[in-house]
Amino acid sequence: MTILRCILILPALLLLACANHEGLYEPACIAFEGDVIKLDDGRFSWRRFTDERTVDDAGNVVNPFPDYPKTGTYRVAAGRLELVSDDNVRLEDWFFIEHDGRRYLLTSKQHRVFLDGGELPKCPLEFSADES
Repeated sequence: MTILRCILILPALLLLACANHEGLYEPACIAFEGDVIKLDDGRFSWRRFTDERTVDDAGNVVNPFPDYPKTGTYRVAAGRLELVSDDNVRLEDWFFIEHDGRRYLLTSKQHRVFLDGGELPKCPLEFSADES
């Protein structure tokens, strides 16, 4: 089974190695919270969003993602997206996959699940050339 999985995944990795990764990666479903990552000319911007609103005791809206958006530089190596923030911190890696003719960006956990079972997560980040 492992050999078959490698045979199926290897062509996709080769295709991704040659692909232009620049563009917008946003949830592939209607999402009430999640991530949006934009890759452009060696730079990234990563923002998180949610429709949930929390207020403190004084009635002020609390920012659920105080450290976002993040920006910095990126590098692609063997299907892995390596992010380094502007304050020189290495952030979590993401992984590019091609599935049914579409390009996705998965977290490390989502990527492991995909490699083990060949199934996409419920709402992965999907490539969109359109930035509107």
